[in-house]
This record gives sequence, C-alpha cells and structure tokens, in this order.
Amino acid sequence: MKKFIKELRRRQVFRATGLYIGGVWIMLQVAEVILPVYDTPDWVMRTMITVAIIGAPIAIVLAWLFDVSATGIHRETAADATDTVHVSTSRKVDFIVIGVLLVALSGSLFVNFSPREPVILEELDPVTLLVANFENSTGETVFEGALEQALTIGIEESSFITAFDRTTADRILNSISENAVLDGEGARLVSAREGIGIVLVGRLNADGGKYEVAVAAVDTESGEELARFSERANDKSEVLGAVGELARNLREELGDVNVDGSADGEETFTTISLEAMHDYVRAQRLARDGKDEQALGLYQSAVAIDPQFGRAWSGLAVSANKLGRTELVDEAWPRVLKLLEGMTERERYRTAGVYYSLVARNSQKAIENYTKLVEKYPADDAGHNNLAFSYFMALKFDKALEAGKKVVEIYPTRPMYHANYSLYAMYASDFEAAIAEADKTLELNPEYHKAYLPYAAAALAKGNTDAAKAAYEKMAETGARGASLANTGMADMLLWSGAAAAAETVLLDGMKTDAAAANKRALATKKMMRAYAWVQQGKDTAEIVAQIAESLAMSSSTSNRVPAALMYIDLGLNEQAADIAAELGGKLDLQQRAYAKMIEALILRSNEQYLAAIDLLQEAVTLADVWLIRYHLGRAYVSAEHFTEAVSEFTMCKGRLGEAYSLFLDDTPTFRYTAGLDQLLSGATESMTSPF
Repeated sequence: MKKFIKELRRRQVFRATGLYIGGVWIMLQVAEVILPVYDTPDWVMRTMITVAIIGAPIAIVLAWLFDVSATGIHRETAADATDTVHVSTSRKVDFIVIGVLLVALSGSLFVNFSPREPVILEELDPVTLLVANFENSTGETVFEGALEQALTIGIEESSFITAFDRTTADRILNSISENAVLDGEGARLVSAREGIGIVLVGRLNADGGKYEVAVAAVDTESGEELARFSERANDKSEVLGAVGELARNLREELGDVNVDGSADGEETFTTISLEAMHDYVRAQRLARDGKDEQALGLYQSAVAIDPQFGRAWSGLAVSANKLGRTELVDEAWPRVLKLLEGMTERERYRTAGVYYSLVARNSQKAIENYTKLVEKYPADDAGHNNLAFSYFMALKFDKALEAGKKVVEIYPTRPMYHANYSLYAMYASDFEAAIAEADKTLELNPEYHKAYLPYAAAALAKGNTDAAKAAYEKMAETGARGASLANTGMADMLLWSGAAAAAETVLLDGMKTDAAAANKRALATKKMMRAYAWVQQGKDTAEIVAQIAESLAMSSSTSNRVPAALMYIDLGLNEQAADIAAELGGKLDLQQRAYAKMIEALILRSNEQYLAAIDLLQEAVTLADVWLIRYHLGRAYVSAEHFTEAVSEFTMCKGRLGEAYSLFLDDTPTFRYTAGLDQLLSGATESMTSPF
C-alpha cells in the first residue's frame, strides 16, 4: 500500500485530482451566478454537473498514465526519471493546487454566506378562463366533453389559473340565448357577462389513423388570438396526453415559470381511458343538474372501463351519497382515497375536501384542507368558496364572512359568491350587510332566488310580515325552485304568527307542485311542517305520527329528524324521540351529536328532571353552540327556576335571529321556532326581578 501511495505521489495523481476538483468547483460556482442572468434552462446546469462528475475518474486515469516533464507530456512508462519535474517545480505545482483550492473555497463561502437581497418572486394576478367546446371534425362522439375536461385539468395545474365551470357557463348561455352552443362565440358571450378575460378554443382533426389537436387562447373582449399551439397523436389513446402537453404550453405562455417542474396532469392523461373520461364528463353534467340517478349509471360505466379512474369514483360517491345509497358510498370512498395520487395536486385537495365535508362531516379537517388549497392555488374560486362554507358549517360565521369576502373580491361578477356572502352575513345576524350583498347578487342575476332570503329574514327579525311576504312573492317569480322555497317561507311565517290552518293550506299547494316536480327534499320538508301545523292545531296524534313517518321516509336529514323528535316529545312519544337521538349520537358530526344530547335533555325535562337536562344541554353547547340548543337551555333554566341564567340564554337567542331563520344551516326557513321567544324572555326577566 505504501508503495502504491508513493507511486501515486510520484505520478502527481493527488495534485492533478486537486487541480481538477478546484477548477470544476470554481466553474460551477461561476455558472450558478451567471446562468440565471441569461435565463438558461435548468438542464444546462444539470449537464455541467454530470460532465464534471464523469470527468473526475477520467482525470485520475490520465494523471496516472501521463506525466509532465520539462520536455512535455509523456507516457509514464516512457518518461525518464531525470526529466521528471524538479523539486522546485514540484513545489510550484503544490502552491498552484493549494491556490486553486483556496480560490474555490473562498468563492463558495462568498456565494453561499454573503448577504443577499431577498428574492422577490413575481406574484401573478389570478387568471380566469373558460374552455369552449372543441370543434371536433372527426365525427367520433367519444371525444365530446373529454377533451375539454382534460384541458381544464391540465390548465388548472398553475396556481394562478382557474377554469370557469363549463356546466354553469352552459346555463348562463341558455339564459342569454336559448339553444345556444358553448362554442368559441358562445364562450366569449358568457365570458363577457362574467368578466372572464380569456377563452380557450380547441379543434380536433383526424389524419388517417392519427390526430391533430390545436388550442388557441382568445381575448374575450377583442377576439384577438393571444397564443396558439398544436400537438399530434399517433392514435386515439394518445389524444388526452396531447391535450395535456397543450395545457402545459398554454400555462407557460400565460406566465407559469414552473411548468417544467409539474407533470402531474400529463401523467394523469396517459393513464385515463378516453371512453371513461367521456362517461365521466356526461355524469358530471347530470349530477350538477341534480340528476344523480342518471349520473350514477355513467359514473359506474366510467369506473368499469377504468377502475383506476379516481375522479369517477369520487363523483360516484357524491351522487350515491345524495341518493342515500350508503352501500355504494362505502365501496367508493376507500377506492377514491387509494387513487388520490393519480390526480393533480389541486384535485387531490378538492377531493379530500369533499370527503371531509360530505362523508366524514369533519368541518375542522375540511377547513385545514381548503386552507392549504387556497395557499397553493390563490385563484381557486371553488377552494375559497368551500373554505368559507366549511367555516360556516363549523359555526365560525366571522371566519366564513372573512373567507366569503375574499371570494367576491377576487371574483366580483359571480352571483353565487355574492349570494353566499350575503347568507353568511344573514346567519351572523348582520342584516344590513346581508341585504347590501343581496342587492349586488340581484343586480348580477335577478333570478337568483336565494338572494331574497336575507330580505325576508331581516323583515321577520323586526316583526314586519308584510315585507317578508313581499320578499317571498318576488322569490316565487324567479322560477320553480324559487317558488318552492318561497312557499316554504310563507308557510313558516304563518306558523310563526300562529296561523297554523292558513299555513297548512299554503303547504298543500306547495306539496302538489313539489310532487309533480319530483322534488323529494322540498316535499319532505313541507310534510314535516304540515305535521307541525297539526300539532299546533291539536290534530289526532295518529295522523301526526303518520305524517312524520311519511316525511322521514323521504328524507332522513338532520333538518328533518330533529323537528320530528321535538314533535314526538310534545306528543309524549319519548321512545320515538330517543330512537332519533340514538341515531344522531352515533355520528362523527359534532352538530348531530349535539342535537342528540339536546333531544335526550328534552326527554329528561319532560320527566321534570330539570338539572339533569341542564347538564346535558350544557354538554351539547360545548359540542356545537347552535341557536336551538341555547333556546332549550333557556327553557330548562326556567323550569328549574334559574331565571337569571334563562334571561342570559334568551338574550343571546334574541341576538342570533339570523341563525334562527334557518336553524339547520340549509337555507330553509325555520323562523317559526322563535315564536315564543319574546314572551319567554319577558317572563324570565320579570321572575328574575320579582321579590317573590
């Protein structure tokens, strides 16, 4: 070993290696500074590093095989010992090596540790665009919808880009011009109305067995073509991948500097069947139109074609959940969660949010998920909107207002977002802000029926039934859905005012309309309200119970089960109420469990176990601080003759009338439950101050 090391020294291998490392180090440090100035692609630096690494063993071999002498470079075996470098020359070489290494080290220290100006990344303004229908000259219907969906997924990989929902765009276009098509011109028409700056117009051509896909970005206002790209596909299976590549090119053209670092979308498209994507898109449209039964069949077709299609499994789960098909929900969601990696990052967050909100009913996890989504994708309107909704469902109305305001600031021309913001303000009992935002909603879309709810709520909070009636009448003029909700609101107002018989008459008219329209949810609500009217009128218990059963058979929602339980208790049917409490108590959702405790407490109160009822109601408040629990806690305090505490609870309820207007946070009027509040508050106040 000693002889080998001595030979390495004699052949100056160590010196040559040191010079090589030092030289390469200096070169890379200089390149690290210089290359970004000229916007050199990342692959140039990677290539330099690779070449440098490969060159190291080559330099060592050359140093072993060749020697430097006074007469030049020679093969080591041919070099004469008398011609090798003299000691003085050897020392000079040592100094050169040390100098080079010192320069390299100094340069590295300077580059890495010297104070630098902070790098300020340019924050791109949010871009909203609309994908128009592709012009499909091939005649192959399998491409319809699939190409648009693929382009949407691909373009939304950029954090600052959001694609406007195409189903919503179709509805808007049909309201402007009946039977219009969302082609380039139709998309520009919608975009002009919605304040969308860019329309993506695509075309698919067939060339023998091959295909050419082209997409152009068009300015909405001027019609000017901002960019155009095209890609070729060798066969049908490569078309979605070609669309993914077009999306990447468009993203780069729109200002995305990180296109090379994200290939999720392109990889996704290479694994999805075109036929499965086609069925998926059709299912999505049906689901958004409320036709979940039909959508379910197409989702099932999509996953049968491509079992790894996570988006289709997710859509299947959502539609099955709406239809109450729990066996399909239980089958689909585990598959969805296993297939998240096959989605783009944005879609992973969106899908997880749906799971937390609709399946797990875990508002806190939904909030965490959507917070991450909007941090990574600041322009994601659905992310901001769902974050606000998640705060709302967690009863954090102030946070919902804050997040809702952010949405309308980014997208000031979207009626739905103004309507949501208005409703958050209503639930927070800020009626002035709610009406101001409702005004903006109706300016943008006079037929947005839920925009009239804040007017009715504000009027009822002041006891102005005429103004509330006027709001409901205007709501009824907006269309079938508006008429159904207005009917519910009118009946609710009549029940609040004590006119139970008149309310029943109104409800019967609404029930006929809902039955004809197959609106099961609205029909179930009206049947439950009719049972409430019968309780107020003292109708036969058996008839009331039968009506409740009919309603529950149509909808087992919390908003249906809690009113049923309250009526069971009023009728002395505590066992039936306890069954509902047991069902709700087994859920993960905090509000459902809180209502379960409330029902149990009211059963105790009906048995004159007032203190035990108070304990349970206080536990319920810690789970979910909702209006109805506070109201019944106040009543329990009155029963236990703790009037000071009762006044505190009723006063709180008085300040939260916006929430009481729709107790179950589903935009369905329930103001009737506040009917006795003023009398209870005044009675408790009088008892509190009475000396006897």
